[in-house]
Amino acid sequence: MKDSIQNKENTKNSTIVMVLTLISRLLGIIKARVITTAFGATSTADVINVAFYLPNNLRKIFAEGAITSAFIPSLTKSKEKSYRNHLLSLMLTFQLILFSIIILLFVFFGRQIFAFISAFDGNELELGAKLLPYFIAFLSFISIANIFSAILQTDKKFFIYGIAPLFFSISLIIFVSLTNKELGAMSMAYGVLIASFIQFLFTMNLTLKNGYSIKLSLNFKDKEFKRILHLWLIVIGSSVAAILSQQFSTYLASTLDTGSATAFSNSMIFFSTPYGIVNAGFITVVYPLLAESYEENNIKAFKANILYGIEGMINLFIPATILLMFLSKEFVAILLQNGKFTFENTKLTASIIFYLVIGLTIIGLYSLLNKCLISIRKEKLSLVLNISQAVIDVILSILLINKIGVIALPIANSVSFFIVLIIHIIYLKDQISIAHIFKTLAKTLLANIPLVIALIIYKMYSSLWYIDGSTFMNLFKMILLCSVLALIILISYSLFKIPFIQYFKKSKNY
Repeated sequence: MKDSIQNKENTKNSTIVMVLTLISRLLGIIKARVITTAFGATSTADVINVAFYLPNNLRKIFAEGAITSAFIPSLTKSKEKSYRNHLLSLMLTFQLILFSIIILLFVFFGRQIFAFISAFDGNELELGAKLLPYFIAFLSFISIANIFSAILQTDKKFFIYGIAPLFFSISLIIFVSLTNKELGAMSMAYGVLIASFIQFLFTMNLTLKNGYSIKLSLNFKDKEFKRILHLWLIVIGSSVAAILSQQFSTYLASTLDTGSATAFSNSMIFFSTPYGIVNAGFITVVYPLLAESYEENNIKAFKANILYGIEGMINLFIPATILLMFLSKEFVAILLQNGKFTFENTKLTASIIFYLVIGLTIIGLYSLLNKCLISIRKEKLSLVLNISQAVIDVILSILLINKIGVIALPIANSVSFFIVLIIHIIYLKDQISIAHIFKTLAKTLLANIPLVIALIIYKMYSSLWYIDGSTFMNLFKMILLCSVLALIILISYSLFKIPFIQYFKKSKNY
């Protein structure tokens, strides 16, 4: 009974986070449309995407990734605001000192760094070097904002936690739309800096209103702070491995035909939309509970929360994968095909999406189980497995890139994550039921048969109605199609009694 009540509460919180993340991702797609309309699939767009990819990857270290993973377990040790405020002060001071050094490094050595991470030269190299310091400054504001967000997440303030990123996207969309003609590529540089500062101010203000205070502290000898740094340095290895492999993928894409790097970058937007929504919805809610139940030695609660996360991810990632595999061209054409972004660009981006989303469920479960390892203080094993995944990814990319082109990158990514996911499952077999995973997977696949049938029928009788790209009529058709497909999923899931839908239906009366 207690587990059922907890699952209802988890479902309510997960739904809040997913809805806000959905809005954020939709804004992200609008943002991508604004950028592609302004810069198309030109060499300038490639430079912007490659330059922005580095700080965006570094967010895994300094923002929502490694630093948050290390910070939250310490925050869950006590619910006293004075204790959490003490850790907040130390983390803010540490971040300010660290980013002051990093920004100076990119100001003075931006050209060398951009030359190292890309194959560009001449004017493209100079532009990339000019953009990098602004993008790194953006990273500093976002990272400090995420320190505040970790506090809100631990306090279970999920609505205000989820709404903060919306301010970044809205600000950037407005700024680039109004200034790209006058400022060119620098509209992105100034835009991300201003937008990230707005997000920083918003999260700081919410944290203050939640009863915390902003102080600076140089007491870096604090025992719990040392524990955070120790865990961070271990987890950071995993993030660096992921960043290097993804940065290498971007580098490989930049060596191919013009537009390949932009197509790869745009395909990641469509992958990260469902991934970000579902992953945020479950890990944001479950991870603090895992850390808390482990600290309290509550094994039953620990297992129940893992099971909740696994079921929910499978339930939602499977239909997302099917939809993106069948409708990748439609989504790209309607959301991005405009201005300098042509139908040929749409087809290239869609071909990458098709292979990329094969790994959607795999990578989602991997992310959850990796958090389980960190929660039970097996962060060194987590590091070894993450490095192994990155190495496999790089090797497969090198072997396949010249044979099958840019689609080698998503294929290598999915295969490498699948291998390490199996190892995670085997190691955590005492915390999770392997049989239950397969049962959930089989039941979810069966429940999605009506969706597959509907999409096959659609493909048989539909024409290339989306070939003229982004128009209001095409957008209306896409909304209508997705509404029908969503209804089919909901009906089928209700008939099959899929867990997440059942919890959601019950949570209405909770």
